[in-house]
Amino acid sequence: MSQDIYISEWLKKDYKVVYDQLSSVLAELQITPQTLPYSNEVWCRDYMPIHVGEGRYVGFYFRPDYLWDDPLCRKYITKQELAVKDLNINFFDNVDLVLDGGNYVRCGDKVVMTDKIFSENPNWRPLALINRLEEAFLAELILLPWDMDEPFGHSDGMIAWLGDNRILLNNYHQLEESKCHPFTTRIYKILRSQFDIMELEYNVKPTHNSWCYLNYIETDDAIILPALSLNHDEENDIAALALFQSIFHNKIIKQVFALPLIQHGGALHCATWNHYIL
Repeated sequence: MSQDIYISEWLKKDYKVVYDQLSSVLAELQITPQTLPYSNEVWCRDYMPIHVGEGRYVGFYFRPDYLWDDPLCRKYITKQELAVKDLNINFFDNVDLVLDGGNYVRCGDKVVMTDKIFSENPNWRPLALINRLEEAFLAELILLPWDMDEPFGHSDGMIAWLGDNRILLNNYHQLEESKCHPFTTRIYKILRSQFDIMELEYNVKPTHNSWCYLNYIETDDAIILPALSLNHDEENDIAALALFQSIFHNKIIKQVFALPLIQHGGALHCATWNHYIL
């Protein structure tokens, strides 16, 4: 199965330094990113269809509360049907639900989401909503609690899939020891019954932005990590590079300066979308 990496046109317009570094790294990997011209903001992962395997996609209604509830932010909502109109998307299903592609992590025959989906779809009974999602995703749904201090409710900032029933968990214990321990304990209790967990832990004092490293791009041959410093020489960037080299020892590890994205709540995974074609 071949895949293309897509970005929003706003990555080049509003985050040119990130775009230039990302394009350079992708060129080294012999990948040419494609541009989505009909987008209203940079976070294309959120509003593009969800890949459920074998080149099949699920469409949904994109109207997140963090944009819709503020009338000044509604202009940033991208209509999915417009964003995909020039693409050959193999839609397996199209659900009449408010979803967000950042709140979806495929883990083999399971999908991990946060329970923010309930507040986004109050007209659905919880069990009916779960059944509909499992029907569309062809997978068992695992729900994590939503950390309501984080407005987006994205599971892709919490875990990543490593394969072989292993997941990578963000460095919650390091980030906010006193605050996050109860929250992390709840996450562990849910996830450890389903997966083998590897938690990120850096050998330096993490900055408050060190959550960003989990928001990486994975290709067949490489892991592309966000970096906090322009030259990737900040101690957190150096520690992250070493850690991910030990985790993904069979892949090339590259870094891309992404602080301008990170300061707005996302990183490289959020700002890219994969189009899989059989």
